[in-house]
Amino acid sequence: MADIADHYNLSHRTTTARIIRRIKLENFMCHTSLEIEFGDRVNFITGQNGSGKSAILTALCVAFGSRARSTNRASTLKDFIKTGCSYASVMVEIKNEGEDAFKREIYGRSIIIERRITDSSSSTVVKDYQGLSLPDFD
Repeated sequence: MADIADHYNLSHRTTTARIIRRIKLENFMCHTSLEIEFGDRVNFITGQNGSGKSAILTALCVAFGSRARSTNRASTLKDFIKTGCSYASVMVEIKNEGEDAFKREIYGRSIIIERRITDSSSSTVVKDYQGLSLPDFD
């Protein structure tokens, strides 16, 4: 029986595309300001109950377009804004390197997705590795 890595040809791949490099939260749920840099492989998020571990995973879902209800954490996006604040933002930087890179000539070595939430609106912006806004994915 073949090894699962061989089956999916994972051991021979030279790509780091689609790996989350970092996440930055502002006024999101319990976090005023949080930035986490991730490694290329397995990452562990640990902490006491109520310290905001689930908020990090929820933020990833929101950044990638999930509706508030689908996270089972809120009924509207504005519910994610930290109490007393006027907005929340989630920034996710995704590696875009190797043979599976997406439009590398346009986005460069990273793709940045930023979602900003206010009481009345939500917007998502896609940026290149330098932080310059670009048109949405095609």
